[in-house]
Amino acid sequence: MHELLLAESTYQQIKLESKLLPDIRYVTINEGGEIKRDGNNVQESDLSIDMARLDLPLFMTGHVELITRLIEQTDTFRFVQTSVAGLDNPLFQSIVAKTDVFCSSDAQSPSIAEFVVASVLNRWHRFDVRRERQSAHEWRENFFKQILGSNWLIVGFGNIGQTVAKQVKAFGADVTGVKRDLTPHESADQLVSLDHVNQHIPEADVVVLSCPLNDKTRQLVNADFLSHMKPDAVLVNIGRGHLVDEDALLAALDDDKLDYAILDVFQNEPLPDDSVFWDHERVQMTPHSSHRGSRTEERFQALFEHNLKQFLLGKPVRNQVMHGSL
Repeated sequence: MHELLLAESTYQQIKLESKLLPDIRYVTINEGGEIKRDGNNVQESDLSIDMARLDLPLFMTGHVELITRLIEQTDTFRFVQTSVAGLDNPLFQSIVAKTDVFCSSDAQSPSIAEFVVASVLNRWHRFDVRRERQSAHEWRENFFKQILGSNWLIVGFGNIGQTVAKQVKAFGADVTGVKRDLTPHESADQLVSLDHVNQHIPEADVVVLSCPLNDKTRQLVNADFLSHMKPDAVLVNIGRGHLVDEDALLAALDDDKLDYAILDVFQNEPLPDDSVFWDHERVQMTPHSSHRGSRTEERFQALFEHNLKQFLLGKPVRNQVMHGSL
C-alpha cells in the first residue's frame, strides 16, 4: 500500500470524479494546515508517505514549511509527479536524489509556446498602433514583420522549446535550437551547443530563453550576449529570471541594441513596485504566468493519472528525470 501526498482540494476532485485508486492511501493538506489520510485526521508520526503530487494547489495551501518537513522526513520516495518543468529549486533537486521515479511536466508547453508566439506577433504587428489608429478613425495601413522567413534561436530545446519551434515552423520560420544532445530534430533546422551560441545570435530575429537555470546559464544574457543581437531583434524569457543580467538588458534596450524584450520571469518575484520594467515602453512584462492557459490544468491531470497508473503497473512513464541529469 502506497501513501500519496497531495492537496486536499485535488483529492476531493479526484474523489468526485471516482478516480481514487484502491491501492493508494491519500495524505492531504488543506488551507487550515490539517493533515488527513483518506479524509480522516492523522498524526505526522503515523504517516508513511512514499509518493507525492507536487503542484500549485498543494503549495497554495500556504503551508510550505509543513510540506517541506514531510518531504524531508521521507527517506525514499517511490514516485513523485511535479507540475513544473524547471527543477532548479534545491527542494526539487533533493527529492530527485531520493526518488525511484520522478517526473517533471510538459503540460504547460502548449500554453507557453502560444504565449511566446502571440507576444512576438503582438510586437511585430503592432496591434497597439492599430488600435490607436482605429480610435482616431485613421484609415492608414500597417506594415508588419512576419514570422515567415524569420530566424529563431531557441536556447533550451526541451519540451517547451520544441513546442515553440513546432509552432513557428508552421508559420515558415527557420529554427536553431540550443541543446546538449545534437541529434537532429524535426522541429529544428539545426542544433548547436551552448558553447557555440554566440555565433548564432547575430542571425536571430527572436531569441527565446527556455533553458534550465544552472551554473552555465546563470546570467547567460549579459552585455556581451546582447552586443551580438540585431537592433530589431526580440528577446523572450520564459525560463528563469536569473538567466538575464537585467541591468545589462535595460542598458541594451536604451542603447537600441535590440528592439524589444518579452519577460515573463524576473530575478525578484513579485516584481518590485519601483522596477523600471513596469513602465518601460520596449518591455512586455507578465507575472510568471505564461503557463496559465485554459488547458494546462487538464493536461497536467491527464499526465498525472497516466504516469501514476504506469508506475503502479511497472511500465514506462513520461518525462522521467534521471538521477544525475540535473
